[in-house]
Amino acid sequence: MLMTIEELKNIIQTNEPDEILAMRLNALEMTIRRYTNNNFQKRGFRVRADIRAGVFVSESLIPFNVGDTIMVSESDLQSDCLAAVIEVNDLTFQTDADWADDDSVLVTKVEYPADVKLGAAKIIQWQIRNESANSGNTEMKDIQSETLSRYSVTYAADSTEADLAVDAGMGVPKKLMSFLKLYKKARF
Repeated sequence: MLMTIEELKNIIQTNEPDEILAMRLNALEMTIRRYTNNNFQKRGFRVRADIRAGVFVSESLIPFNVGDTIMVSESDLQSDCLAAVIEVNDLTFQTDADWADDDSVLVTKVEYPADVKLGAAKIIQWQIRNESANSGNTEMKDIQSETLSRYSVTYAADSTEADLAVDAGMGVPKKLMSFLKLYKKARF
């Protein structure tokens, strides 16, 4: 998971339900991974394991902690699947996802840098503010100018159609996507 809902709520102010925020985070995580062609794997935290009845069993000590995000690869049944670790013992662990029984899968810890988490939170904040403004709520919009006589208010435009990062498939201003340039990997 890109970040927990609690982490997100510590960064931004929102009244959206946790279920909606979880869906936003999952969608944004998949989009960031696809856009950067980066899995954000920590290869030093990797283990080979068998899956039996949803439990990962390894001959090596488990390098994960509860709450870590893991990625399963080298599997014909469930390759590149993400899940959060919910229980860890010396040679076994369980996740919050359902798994088919499988032999010798590679399990790697996934960890996102702080700037990716902060950038993702800013994208979600922009999306919430933009959706609110498009529905007619001007409370969250920035005021560009205001006149008193014959009262007039001009709201600041956050972006134009030409400024949106449509190549990333996110529909947010390019300035909000700039933090991902450091993490882009070449596609072959």
